[in-house]
Amino acid sequence: MKTAYLNMRNFWLDVTNLENRKGVIEIGPDGICVAGIEMAFTMDGKTKHLFLATNSLGDSSLYVENNSPSGLGGVIGGHGNEVLQEAAAHMLAYAGKLTPQMTSLPSGSALPPPSSNQQVRLFAVSKTKLFHIEFKEVDLRKPEHPFYPFFAYSQQTLGFFEKQETQASGKPGHA
Repeated sequence: MKTAYLNMRNFWLDVTNLENRKGVIEIGPDGICVAGIEMAFTMDGKTKHLFLATNSLGDSSLYVENNSPSGLGGVIGGHGNEVLQEAAAHMLAYAGKLTPQMTSLPSGSALPPPSSNQQVRLFAVSKTKLFHIEFKEVDLRKPEHPFYPFFAYSQQTLGFFEKQETQASGKPGHA
């Protein structure tokens, strides 16, 4: 992974960044305050990553490894957009409910990246633990999958970011 991408990824996974902010809500029995997904994909013959995270303050960000000089593309969203905030809030709520089915690590542990393309790593972060689990993307798209709502709301959030980028650039395409 590129350094700039890792830096933004690690920022979101470190809940101490929320310690001095007012309005942080801890969701579910494990007190989740950050949740998101990470996916791997191939670009120009190399594995790249996409990282989407949201917190209980209503902030959300999307980061994509790319071939730019910094190696990072991204979009920051959240406050003031009800559609994005609603999808992100639902993603957090489902993450808070699903932590018992996820692997837990002590807070500050490294989040494993997706093991390969077509795999999605779902994660949730509390003050004391990092929860994560990985599934094939094709399986997460099935409504009967127990993590489908978490994944579906992440896809709505991604769609919002894609729409925002398309409107900003005036061109159709992906974020």
